[in-house]
Amino acid sequence: MTDTRKSERIPLNCEVEFKRHGDARYRVDLLDFSPQGCCLSPPVRVEEGESISLRIPDMAAIHGRIAWVRDWKAGVEFDHPFHEAVFNLVVRRLEGPSGTS
Repeated sequence: MTDTRKSERIPLNCEVEFKRHGDARYRVDLLDFSPQGCCLSPPVRVEEGESISLRIPDMAAIHGRIAWVRDWKAGVEFDHPFHEAVFNLVVRRLEGPSGTS
């Protein structure tokens, strides 16, 4: 399998809110993060192509789709990639006290 990521992912270990259309909200472990997507560990089975949203504390929802699934890990491709400056701000927030579990 070829890795087609457009940018390096930043390793993280924090929780964010995860929601599928028509389903409950869940707290999920966010494992890494890039301007184009992320890797997370959802507590429910997800399928490739499924639309989801993530919520980082004090931020608007981030919409995307499941790009791949392996066991209990899933890759998400965001509908709208982050601008670099916004991405850096989000990473700082996730690495700070309010973004850690």
